[in-house]
Amino acid sequence: MMLALGCLALLVAVSGMPNDKKNGFERQWLKMTVRQQRAYQLPLVAERLFGVGDSLYLSEPSHRQVYRLDNDLHIIDTVHLNVNKQLKPPVNFFASTDHIYIHEYNSGRVFSKEIHAAVFDSVKLSDGPFVKSLQLSDSLVVIRGFPDGSPRPVFMRINIRNGEQRQSDVLSEKADAGFSSDGILCSNTRKDRLFYIPYFENGIYCMDSDIQLLYKHPTIDTVFNSDIQVTNRASGEMQKLYASKPRAKVNKRAFANDQLLFVESELRADNEKEDTFQQYPVLDTYQIESGSYAGSFYLPVDKRKVLSYYVNGEKLYVLLKDQVVSFLIELH
Repeated sequence: MMLALGCLALLVAVSGMPNDKKNGFERQWLKMTVRQQRAYQLPLVAERLFGVGDSLYLSEPSHRQVYRLDNDLHIIDTVHLNVNKQLKPPVNFFASTDHIYIHEYNSGRVFSKEIHAAVFDSVKLSDGPFVKSLQLSDSLVVIRGFPDGSPRPVFMRINIRNGEQRQSDVLSEKADAGFSSDGILCSNTRKDRLFYIPYFENGIYCMDSDIQLLYKHPTIDTVFNSDIQVTNRASGEMQKLYASKPRAKVNKRAFANDQLLFVESELRADNEKEDTFQQYPVLDTYQIESGSYAGSFYLPVDKRKVLSYYVNGEKLYVLLKDQVVSFLIELH
């Protein structure tokens, strides 16, 4: 029987963890200066901020072009995505010094082109869909996918030039198409440390660039069992998996530079004021090499408007629904 693994399209909306009670942990506040540098009111609707080094790009919801930003966060160039099909979400965007990469999850493909080239190249990464991805280099891609139609997700590092593949079974215990272990995949700037942070429970999984597990370290919250329940429904020869009840999200977004991993938390600590937590995103930081907790800080933006983050050293860029804002973050 064929298993429908296009589970991203079937994921139900997640709800935040109730914060009307104590959650059993406290935050330590970093001695940090967070100084806004620039802000730019967007003349268009953007979806995601991404980049490489000081080069910044915005994707937009139709996935027909991306926009390059200058140092003042103004749009200075449009890169048309001349792909010979309409890209269907979910998609992910990456950049190198001279290339744009698009990962289309449900088709199992990666599209790439030089910034000013006319046509995209396309490579099939997997027979079925994948649910998470990273572009490590012009030849290496890491995905979380499903080998041979299996409902157990695995991490795969794929060389798109010679077809070589490596697999890791980190968080592959449950045959639920990754519902219970869905999360955030990101890397440090050098891309020699890969991080997977589950949405729905405590934990940081750190792998090297060969996707070998280096360590598992808890986040500071107290959610160890997210109690994810999955329902299996058959329709002819198709089998579809659904989350059978709302799932409480613990970790919302994550990103890293070469010193710290930043995790935007959905849980209010016992020593936080509710109105402050509701107004500003709180970023918990962890040491790259060990996963140990370094401290937390608030980012002075409306958390309801945050769409994505990009960090380059001490420069932190935030895409909001109506603007792009840059900050300088300095530890004391």
